[in-house]
Amino acid sequence: MRNDDIRARLGIWLVFFSAGALVTLAIVMVAAVGWKGDAGAVKDTTQLLLSSLLPLFGTWVGTVLAFYFSKENFEAANRGTIDLVRSVSQRLASTKVTDAMMPRARMITLEIPQGQSLGDFKISEIMAKFETIGGNGQRISRLPILTQGGVCEGFLHRGVWAEMLATALSKPGQTLDVTTAILGPLLDAAYPLQQGTTFGKFIRSAVTYVARDRTVADAKALMEHLPGCQDVIVTDSGQAGESVLGWLSNIDIGRLSQA
Repeated sequence: MRNDDIRARLGIWLVFFSAGALVTLAIVMVAAVGWKGDAGAVKDTTQLLLSSLLPLFGTWVGTVLAFYFSKENFEAANRGTIDLVRSVSQRLASTKVTDAMMPRARMITLEIPQGQSLGDFKISEIMAKFETIGGNGQRISRLPILTQGGVCEGFLHRGVWAEMLATALSKPGQTLDVTTAILGPLLDAAYPLQQGTTFGKFIRSAVTYVARDRTVADAKALMEHLPGCQDVIVTDSGQAGESVLGWLSNIDIGRLSQA
């Protein structure tokens, strides 16, 4: 016999046995008082029984009913949650990254000229890039860094950029002329949120790649597997050295993951 059947029978027998016991007790008490022939005592006893036993019986019945109905409600809510998660998972697994990504042509990027490196850029140039208005009408919050051939070198987020500037200015007696200073020394500084990592290493490593024939579910899994990653670059076969076809951010994936 299953545990559910045992609990159901136990609940039923508990209600009937309790009701029978209370009714029997009430009959015995009323009969005992009525045997003496005192009508007033019978009335008082009846009122006492009603005021004492009925709330007790109602509490027992209510407790049993609440147990079973709350159990069914929990199971229904649990099934609804499972169905919702399954629905979201199916949606992500059926959506191609090429259908959800921002195409390369729409990306606002920082392109490294031939023969130069990211460290050669002036700080003022990076500041100007972050003032660019994106497709949502607001200033961009992250900057994809590409080579002249369209290969992704990394991502610079506004929060990381602010941390870089704060680190550069935190040294005693340090001044920073943004019009002439270059990015190189800032990239070589230690990144405080990851021990043993510089800003430059973090910017270049906190991005993952997915092939154009994969799904958003694959992109989400790759992003979650890489600590600190919030960006997925779409390339032809999912290799880092290939030209960028598009970009999926954690915000894009989160929006597609909503019910």
